[in-house]
Amino acid sequence: MALLDQLKADQLAARKANDRLKADLLSTLIGEATQITTEEFKRGVTAVTDEKVAATVAKFLKNTKQTLENLASERARLIGGAGDASKVDARITAAAAEEAILSSYSPKQLTEAELREAIDAFRAANPDANVGAVMAHLKANFGGRYDGKAASALARG
Repeated sequence: MALLDQLKADQLAARKANDRLKADLLSTLIGEATQITTEEFKRGVTAVTDEKVAATVAKFLKNTKQTLENLASERARLIGGAGDASKVDARITAAAAEEAILSSYSPKQLTEAELREAIDAFRAANPDANVGAVMAHLKANFGGRYDGKAASALARG
């Protein structure tokens, strides 16, 4: 089953189960993933691919992790100043639930060793490849399954 179809089925199930958090999150995710920009349309993109949906999930997951970090800092600030952190705790709980939902849809990430192995294998087959060629290979074959900064560092070093 395509990832987008899975999201839609799970959204419907969440609505039926009155799981508002999951249903709303998946609705927003589906809306963002299915949006085809004017630029994409001009390039001939008319269908939503699993790669685009996975990239959207990754973007949402990254934003949710950043939110959790910010909320943790806010909670520490409030507790340090003898403030009431109950509202922040509720937001942390909701963000953690969102992170768990999103994580269930993201592809398995490559470990650093697997990433290094993929880069080494590509370099062995293409000894004259520059960093850009390595990154293009990774994107084409492992799109959305690796940390771009880590891959770039490994490709350079």
